[in-house]
Amino acid sequence: MTAAVTPVARRSPWTHNVICGIVATAFYRMGAGLYMMTVLPSFILLVGGNNFDVGFAEGLQGLANLLSAMPAGYIADKWSRRACIRMGTCLTFLSAGCLLLAVIIAKPKDFVPFVLLCLALALQGICDGIINGPLAALMDDSCPAGRRSDVESMNASVGGVAASVGPLLGLIVFATTGNTWTTFSMKVVICVGIFLSLLAIIPCLLMHDKYALAESSEAVHLQKNLLESQRWRSEQSTCFGLVTVQRVCIVMFINQLILTIGAGMTVKFFPVFFKEETHLKPVLLQAVFGSLNLFAGLGNLLANRLSKKFGRLQVIICGYIAGITCTMLMGTVRSYYTVPAVMLPIFLTRCICMWSCTPLLGSIIADYTPKATRGRWKALSSVAVVGWSGSAAVGGWLIDHTGFGVTFIITACFQTCSIPIMCILLPLVAKESELLAAQSAESLTATEISMQAETS
Repeated sequence: MTAAVTPVARRSPWTHNVICGIVATAFYRMGAGLYMMTVLPSFILLVGGNNFDVGFAEGLQGLANLLSAMPAGYIADKWSRRACIRMGTCLTFLSAGCLLLAVIIAKPKDFVPFVLLCLALALQGICDGIINGPLAALMDDSCPAGRRSDVESMNASVGGVAASVGPLLGLIVFATTGNTWTTFSMKVVICVGIFLSLLAIIPCLLMHDKYALAESSEAVHLQKNLLESQRWRSEQSTCFGLVTVQRVCIVMFINQLILTIGAGMTVKFFPVFFKEETHLKPVLLQAVFGSLNLFAGLGNLLANRLSKKFGRLQVIICGYIAGITCTMLMGTVRSYYTVPAVMLPIFLTRCICMWSCTPLLGSIIADYTPKATRGRWKALSSVAVVGWSGSAAVGGWLIDHTGFGVTFIITACFQTCSIPIMCILLPLVAKESELLAAQSAESLTATEISMQAETS
């Protein structure tokens, strides 16, 4: 008599490193959400004097990220991801100290605190380059293929909820200090945010390479138990044979670079736009960004659920088409800039559609990146943030010379180039349901072989 065969339970993605990484994200996003997107651009504008200074300061952060990310990724692959994370946490203290000092001594159009702000952002760029690549790579090393969108979506959702708490705290501060953009109220908000974000160091220090998984976290096209089920995809190629499964991570990086360069020209200036053009009060602006992060967190979960049925790339393409369309609308409805009831829904829809797709993009990159080079590829993804911060200088120049409307239109046109690139990958990228089915089949076969050996 043969015993019934029970499939082996799926490996849980909620490992030690994954949980620590999510907790670190929550603390950092809560602190940064308090001031980074809402108060800091206006504060730099106050201290520096013009939009170019805002873009220049943000651009330094991107340049520092560029110079540090690749060496950090290489060291993480060859030496230790944990060591790179710890070096980054040490520099985080130095960055926080410079920013805190700049805020304390800041006055309108004051050169010294502006230099300190630039130094703090440059150090933060180095920290991002050292931590984000190795930390994200260690989380991917600790999560099995087929479950990465769950982890990426949960990480983004937790970060979104935490980031929504920050602006709500800022709302309270502004409400108690007169609901105006005073230097004092902005200083209080930034200082509180600095101390909250430093709490992220604790879970970062608890992460370790020894908790990483083995073959189950390897790239999809390198896992032996998945090769047979994905063989037909491995034999596919697109773009006249130039794009193959092995080159998915390269194409995804190019796509990510286009998206972030475009976003950098405008995203950093959204708070300034609503302050200068729409004339939103600080309390309302804090409420908008608080709700934005919360809705984006919920959008991450919805996008992940839809991707299980329709596929990750399919959901990403639809989300980006909707988001880019809203960016174009923000540039063409200039007669409604002073009507919050029109501009805010367009802005919220734009951000929610595009931000909700980011975890799915990250999960695809992780699924098609070999573990041996994952630190470097994650560092390259971090370098793509240079487009986010580096192109801010271009965005600041454009806004000063052409206005917000033209800059929004240029951003939308530039980001549209990413849509055909993602369409090229449709035949090559597997649905996660296919990966999980292949793993279940392999586990079932292994169980049957073991039980047959026992009965014989």
